[in-house]
Amino acid sequence: MLFASMNKHQRALLALALILPAPLIGGSSSFYLPSLQSANGDIEIGKAIWLLAKIWLIVLPVVWLLFVDGGKLSWSPTNKKGILAGLAWSIPFAFVIFIAYGLIRGSLIPPSAKHQVMELGITSPANFLIFASAMSLVNSLMEEYVWRWFVFSKFKILVGVWPAIVLSAFYFTVHHVIIVWNFGSLWLVFLGSISIFTGGIIWAWLYNKYNSIWPGWICHVAADTAIMCITWRLITA
Repeated sequence: MLFASMNKHQRALLALALILPAPLIGGSSSFYLPSLQSANGDIEIGKAIWLLAKIWLIVLPVVWLLFVDGGKLSWSPTNKKGILAGLAWSIPFAFVIFIAYGLIRGSLIPPSAKHQVMELGITSPANFLIFASAMSLVNSLMEEYVWRWFVFSKFKILVGVWPAIVLSAFYFTVHHVIIVWNFGSLWLVFLGSISIFTGGIIWAWLYNKYNSIWPGWICHVAADTAIMCITWRLITA
């Protein structure tokens, strides 16, 4: 069999080659591919590709673990120190995000950003609560699962701990740039990239230290919750 003849470094490289393009393709398609008109209405090609990319990101790591690496599924348990570390990092993360918003909201966030956010259909409190909960709790968990458990772990096999932390954070940042680019100025993209890259560094470091996605996820939830609070402020301003 193909995988049986490969060593762990070759398998790790192939895993990264299969997963790293997916978020970039999905995000780019969602924002930039136009709808196609048909007799039955518009066909949202970009959103369909985005959905397929999301499914790929969820399914591939599990399939790879079970059928390529021969591993077993786990809830990625952590200990009390890991939980406390995640909580401890949450406070400065949320604080920095709120301070940064206070400093840049009048100069770097264009008026069009509010219109783009409102087009998401999340202007009612109930809809926004559902959206914010999904982004803060579910999407952050999926990102820890993909970027820390899978991507970082594969890079670690290839290049060691600290290069893997940096590389996983870099690729984590790249696909977010597409999102930030659609809601802000070039300076906001630059500052947002630095913030996302820093988050990727710390969350990968937490994963490596505690061998669990949960410490990083706790901190990630705090960061995304702060962003959702700012988003609601943008909607209601």
